[in-house]
Amino acid sequence: MSNPFADTHSRPQALDDNPFADTSDPVNPFSNPSNNASAFSLESQTTPVPGGRGAGGFQAQQDDAGYRAREEELRRRDEEVQRRQRELDERERRLDAGEGKANWPFFFPMVRHEIRDLPLSHQSTMKQLYIQWLGLLVTLIINLVACILLLIAGSSDGGKDTAAAGSYTFVITVTSFFLWYRPIYLGYKKEGGLALFFYLYFFFGGWHLLFSLYMLIGIPSTGSAGLINTISMLSQSHVLSGVFGVITSVGWAAQTVFGGWLYKRVWDFKNNNEGISFQNATNQFKAESFKTVVLHQSRI
Repeated sequence: MSNPFADTHSRPQALDDNPFADTSDPVNPFSNPSNNASAFSLESQTTPVPGGRGAGGFQAQQDDAGYRAREEELRRRDEEVQRRQRELDERERRLDAGEGKANWPFFFPMVRHEIRDLPLSHQSTMKQLYIQWLGLLVTLIINLVACILLLIAGSSDGGKDTAAAGSYTFVITVTSFFLWYRPIYLGYKKEGGLALFFYLYFFFGGWHLLFSLYMLIGIPSTGSAGLINTISMLSQSHVLSGVFGVITSVGWAAQTVFGGWLYKRVWDFKNNNEGISFQNATNQFKAESFKTVVLHQSRI
């Protein structure tokens, strides 16, 4: 017997296990990234390129500035090397043209003396040193004349002063040239300086300063018409000998003061030049010997 309450107009359906489940089609965001506009993609991110305003561009600018600075420094050094090479070439050209021959002293040439042969940076100091040496020669001559006037004026030590002054005029002129002036000339003649000749100048140039101070005092019978002899002549109204004594005293004072200033200038140059050291001077002396150094003076 059939069920009188059965629904004859619809097909029976199975009941849903979960009445709260979402019946819409689920979407997997990782199944196909191209279908999901909101999905994160590494390819969609932009990377700053060099030259931009980001960190990469700033670093590139720094590298470029450093490169330009190094390039400028290399260019400057190259110009300096070329300048020195031109100077050396010019000096060699003059020597090849016969300008390297002995030309001093002019009445009997024995050595080559031409300040223009020196590097340009040393010529100013060398000219002042040459003026100092010429001033010494003039002072020695005036000192001899003043001592002769002392003898004529009746000074008790006039004979001793005149004899000593005459020997100074010849001996000091020659020894000062070859013992302290010529060495510093040869030392400056080389671009970096030759240590041995610089230390010869320091040794004998120092003695010259002490000698100038000694002559400035003018002790009777020492061959100097310096201060003591000058005051003595003026106090006895020997005007002519006193005037020459004053000139002589000024000359010895100039040798002491101006010579001391130049001595310090050369010393400062030595301190700023690592190649001019006492160790290098000793090594050069051992390698060449004193005889070779003396002969070297006549060859250059």
